Amino acid sequence: MKKLALLGVLLLVLSGCVEGDRYQFKGSGDNWDVNYVVDISQQNSEEATGTIRYTGEGPAPETIIYTISSNSSEVSGNVMTTDGTVNIGRSACDGCSVVQRGDDIQVEIKWDGQVETFELSTNN
Repeated sequence: MKKLALLGVLLLVLSGCVEGDRYQFKGSGDNWDVNYVVDISQQNSEEATGTIRYTGEGPAPETIIYTISSNSSEVSGNVMTTDGTVNIGRSACDGCSVVQRGDDIQVEIKWDGQVETFELSTNN
């Protein structure tokens, strides 16, 4: 019984330490939709994930090069698509400047000799 009570107290203490904010940024260009989610776990720690989806006419490209950049960070990759979709792997940083709700987030996607750039905005 004491162990159960100790576990309950520990969970309450730990839950009080979580600052967490979640920002979801979305945007579309002529050929691509991007959904980018940033979880802020502490004042100087964040984790980001997302998806890039081809919406253009014709067959989806097999590979793309993407860059998602803000004032505080940049994520990029040269990746293969699956039916025109790319899951952006989880990126994280500790001791860094974190994305804020109103930050400008720029996307650049290169494929098959084409380049598209657009901005993401937050929905919350």
